[in-house]
Amino acid sequence: MSGLKITFFGVRGSIPVPGPSTVKYGGNTSCFELRSDKGDWIIFDAGTGLKVLGESLDLSKSHDISIFISHPHWDHINGFPFFPPIYIPGNKITIYGSGTFESSLENIITGQMKYTYFPVRTAELQAELHYKEIKEDSFSVGNFHVESHLLNHPVTCLGYKIKYMDKVFVYLGDNEPYYNVFDDDDDEVNIFASEMNRQLYDFISGADALVTDSQYLPSEYKSHRGWGHSTTHDVINMAILTNVKKVFFFHHEPIRTDKEIDYIVDHYRRKVEEKGYNLEIYAAMENTTFDV
Repeated sequence: MSGLKITFFGVRGSIPVPGPSTVKYGGNTSCFELRSDKGDWIIFDAGTGLKVLGESLDLSKSHDISIFISHPHWDHINGFPFFPPIYIPGNKITIYGSGTFESSLENIITGQMKYTYFPVRTAELQAELHYKEIKEDSFSVGNFHVESHLLNHPVTCLGYKIKYMDKVFVYLGDNEPYYNVFDDDDDEVNIFASEMNRQLYDFISGADALVTDSQYLPSEYKSHRGWGHSTTHDVINMAILTNVKKVFFFHHEPIRTDKEIDYIVDHYRRKVEEKGYNLEIYAAMENTTFDV
């Protein structure tokens, strides 16, 4: 058996939401880490939770850090300027992700540190920074084997699958099930949407743990269709159909309170138990560690 652990540092979507109604699950935006018992380490996304992660490190030591960006929307990158290791000589930081048709990955990350927006320019950073643009790729980072998969979102967005010994972990950044945007009976379009969804199901099939965007409730989806986010119902159905063992609701809706998230998790746990499915359901919670 392998040792693989997830720790969450930011779990919200769209915007940070500190306050009394978000104390339990947390109000920082997307960021978490995956660590192995052999010392392998990957950080996923660089939302405001990245600041908290950085402050948890022993900054007296040098670190070799790999950050995987799902996509460049602000809530997934705006913690980077506040990540303490980037200011310390001796640290090496490699950032993986996709560029867009407008900009390269490096320009996306460094662009938010132009003097207009931030008092420290990237040229003044002390750590050694590297950028690796990827799309749908397969490669290794230490003992981790990494695969990436394009997701359905308004900007290029990647999901990541990590294989380590006997374990498989999957992170799906912001994504929405494919559908016929024309709402007609065009068989060709319907077949294409079904095929794209099938490919995603194949990508996550049999995962030991799945962390995935589940921002909306089914009742909220109609007014947010096309925004590039999944519903809790989409996520549970997908996890059951692909034999996922553990699923983590992630990228929580900013207005969702702790009590509401508690209710959502309890609701789906009851439903899954009633139907006899073997699926563990959790909501991602900041400063909490889970076994894969």
